[in-house]
Amino acid sequence: MKILHASAEYFPYTKMGGLADMLASLTKEQAKAEEVYVALPLIGKLGKEPKWTGNEYKALLPEDAKEGTMAVSLLAKARFLEAEESGVKLYFFDSELFANLESIYGQAEEHYRFAIFSYACYALSQILQVDAFHAHDWHTAIALALQKNSQKSIPSIFTIHNLAYQGDHPFWMTGFLKEDPFRLVTSPFEHDDKCNYIKAGILSAGQITTVSPGYREETLNEPNGFGLSYVLNKRKDDYRGILNGIDPDEWNPESDKRIFQTYNTTNWKDGKRKNKESLYREIGRPKLPLDAPLIGLIGRLTYQKGFPTFLQAFLERRHLPHRYVVLGSGDLETENAFFHLSDTLPDVFYFYKGYNESLAHKIEAASDFFLMPSLFEPCGLNQMYSHAYGTIPIVSRVGGLKDTVEESNALKYKTGIVFEPDDKSSLGYALERAKDLFVSPERDDVVKNIMKLDWTWTKRKLEYDTIYKTAIELLQ
Repeated sequence: MKILHASAEYFPYTKMGGLADMLASLTKEQAKAEEVYVALPLIGKLGKEPKWTGNEYKALLPEDAKEGTMAVSLLAKARFLEAEESGVKLYFFDSELFANLESIYGQAEEHYRFAIFSYACYALSQILQVDAFHAHDWHTAIALALQKNSQKSIPSIFTIHNLAYQGDHPFWMTGFLKEDPFRLVTSPFEHDDKCNYIKAGILSAGQITTVSPGYREETLNEPNGFGLSYVLNKRKDDYRGILNGIDPDEWNPESDKRIFQTYNTTNWKDGKRKNKESLYREIGRPKLPLDAPLIGLIGRLTYQKGFPTFLQAFLERRHLPHRYVVLGSGDLETENAFFHLSDTLPDVFYFYKGYNESLAHKIEAASDFFLMPSLFEPCGLNQMYSHAYGTIPIVSRVGGLKDTVEESNALKYKTGIVFEPDDKSSLGYALERAKDLFVSPERDDVVKNIMKLDWTWTKRKLEYDTIYKTAIELLQ
């Protein structure tokens, strides 16, 4: 089977969140049995220099190469440059629209830029004559509408990674979608008087997935449907939740070259202690106590991630022995609050603004617990990374977190600590339970158990195989 993925992110080239990690690890697994291609934008600042093959492909189909519109002109000048990574062929969209960008998001005219990229992905799928076209999030959703309208439509799959980001824009900004080379009727994409790209993807795809069964159920109802639950319910029979997986070559404490000391289930205590000691030295906190619980937090500092709730619970539980290391950036108010704590409570709190892949691995390896206070979480990957590293997750009961972390008296061994979302008292009580677990004999059993959990793509790849086959059968 020949599969083409279209995405704005792909690790390690362009990474802003879990989408990059998810797609890189999924395609690596798929490439063991299938021909797998990924289309992504070529921005000015990549995380890694690609291994170019020298092959190039057009971004405009001959039948659409008509003069007259800016979109046609831009696509005629653009091209796809081929590279390879872990058995996967990558097609970087080389266009003046992306060439000077240092970051893939947060730019002006994203509605236009990603629509052009979406057409190019659609064209590439036709040029490569793939068997399945798999688009990810709103950035590539317009490609699905083009696929549906094509006389040579290719079976399509749409994965929603976060329904909170919908690519909705005023219709006066998206009039170009009615012109060449798109020629789309955009009225079905209307939502709240705007042209909604993710709605276009939902209506157009042969099959729809999201990144956990729990998040699927949540998005079928408001408020977690973010206004689009009615559209998803119309496609309910074509909508599946498939948990993300992780790459054991990237996230494995036995072989991770980014951490200070490798370890496994037999020597995890010594390994974590050495990693904690080295991390404290690296961040300029060498005198922090090694026998106090360390809680790691990594993520975008956005409303979704629930950090204000954490701050409230933290201030109410100042008496607890926990130390905290936070890595992230985003909301200015939250950043300032973390900087303030880092400055005024250096013996308790450390904040690193930004994202650092190496530091993220070091935090996972050194931490005793990993906190994810999300208000909603489509899947989450850090709780799975934490399991692999023997770092006990403390998570809110939402989406993919509740699918992967359990705390129940009915379980022989819990796989983490669970609290209610947006509830400072519940989170505070979870921090109390973490304190007790840290010194309990049970902790050894819990850590060894979670390190043996299998969150790899082996089983989940088979679930996607079923989705692809269903999409193909629909067009036969």
